[in-house]
Amino acid sequence: MATGLLLLAAPAQAAPETAAAGGEPAKRTFSAAEIAANNAAVWASLPPNVTMTVTGSMPKLQGSIDHYTQDGPTVTTGMTPFAVSTIPYSFTFEGFWGKNGRDFKSTRTSFCKDIEATWDYPEESWHQFKVALSAGGTITVPTDGVTRTWCWSNVPTNTTMYFNYYSTGNSSGDIAKASGSGYVHY
Repeated sequence: MATGLLLLAAPAQAAPETAAAGGEPAKRTFSAAEIAANNAAVWASLPPNVTMTVTGSMPKLQGSIDHYTQDGPTVTTGMTPFAVSTIPYSFTFEGFWGKNGRDFKSTRTSFCKDIEATWDYPEESWHQFKVALSAGGTITVPTDGVTRTWCWSNVPTNTTMYFNYYSTGNSSGDIAKASGSGYVHY
């Protein structure tokens, strides 16, 4: 178990960064072994009402898309304004360390969320990125940029719910910020 926890945290020595197009530092790439270890650690920590499938890459976001930022307003593009809504909906998030997402209602007792995340700062973080459903079930989302599909079951229908996004271990100015995207669907 210690190995899985270590791989969700920062490696002992960060991989060297190279400049990407535009002069910005390149995001760290993860080996297949690191991704497999992240998956194993997450599977071992799942709540009983949540399952996870490794999807690989995020499908194109469709329909209305909520764009969440930590300190700014949520902006929704597409036809549906930010409000209590139904599933499906898409979202992006930037610089998150603790904020709720959109309020929504489900007409079914189970639904899924595709999500991928990476650290913005610190890039090689020892923190963990969590997503909690207000109706129960907190998951640890590896920040390796790999899309995973999480499915919650036994959730109440026609009840206003939301996801809370947060990084753990923030203290004394050491605040881990994550960005990513996702899609909530049946």
